[in-house]
Amino acid sequence: MKNKHNIRYLVLWVADYCNLQCKYCYAQKNFKRNKMSFATAKKAIELCDSKDFTLIFAGGEPLLNFELIEKTINFLDENHYRCKIGMQTNGTLITEEIAKKLKTANINIGVSFDGDIKTNEYLRGKTGCTLNGITLLKEEKININLNCVVTDKNITKLEDLINFAYYLGNVNGIGLDLLRINETSEKNDLLPPQPEDIYPNLKKAYKRTQLLEKLTGKKIGIREIEEIKIRANIKCSSGYCYSSFGQNMVVTPDGDTYPCSSLVGISEYFMGNIKDKVTPLTLEKGKYEKCSKCSYNDICKGCCPSRMIHNKEHFMEDRDCFLRKAVFRLLEEDK
Repeated sequence: MKNKHNIRYLVLWVADYCNLQCKYCYAQKNFKRNKMSFATAKKAIELCDSKDFTLIFAGGEPLLNFELIEKTINFLDENHYRCKIGMQTNGTLITEEIAKKLKTANINIGVSFDGDIKTNEYLRGKTGCTLNGITLLKEEKININLNCVVTDKNITKLEDLINFAYYLGNVNGIGLDLLRINETSEKNDLLPPQPEDIYPNLKKAYKRTQLLEKLTGKKIGIREIEEIKIRANIKCSSGYCYSSFGQNMVVTPDGDTYPCSSLVGISEYFMGNIKDKVTPLTLEKGKYEKCSKCSYNDICKGCCPSRMIHNKEHFMEDRDCFLRKAVFRLLEEDK
């Protein structure tokens, strides 16, 4: 097929609408209430010049189009793809049947959850449905990761989130995504956490994981800390993510493509439609000019390129930097 590209990370927005209305969602303004067809998914997959890449089912809420997810996985199996498959979901639509099918499909599942129950209900809603979905996955012996969008409203709840993750029993790790400021978050008076609040609350959460691991024998890693542990002896000068190499492609239900989900709908970053021609875009490497003067520069992979774009637009100082410096400081203290 012509127009193949070296795509290493493919994100399919299988449904560009959601059954929740999270108070910080950056994607809402681009939702057209469409579902992706199998023809679109297949064409997107076939644009990749290798059968070995990461495929993420996203949206919106991907389980609103679970039929397509099933068809796509069958297609990958029948055509001997070697994809690592993941899905980011709010968990509210998981049924016994879906849980059993997800077990067979061997998908890495991330479930969004933003602190304790009260905080998650305020920021996201339908918390009871999410907990029911996680329980159904647990009954199928499916382990998950929790993903928390960290704002000024829940930065103090990270330790509670660790406790809750241990209580759930099938959580392997927790990822922390600092809020990307946008129209929806501004309307709901939500901001990224203040720099001075990041270190002390991350430290409480990290110390809690260490204590509970000692008491239970089970480890729940905080993604941002575990990543830096791995990279501690590796120089990170090449780029932040696949978008920094022009190897990331996000596909909407109508076939439009972008280099990152948070840039969908911004004409400047439109890469073309899969029905015509796609020209991958390469984002920044994730380093600011000031990074060269930082003592952690050699081992820090930098900041999210799309976040850098949004921060510049909203005149927001980058909080990723404070988060990474907090992690480096914690690991130094551990030594």
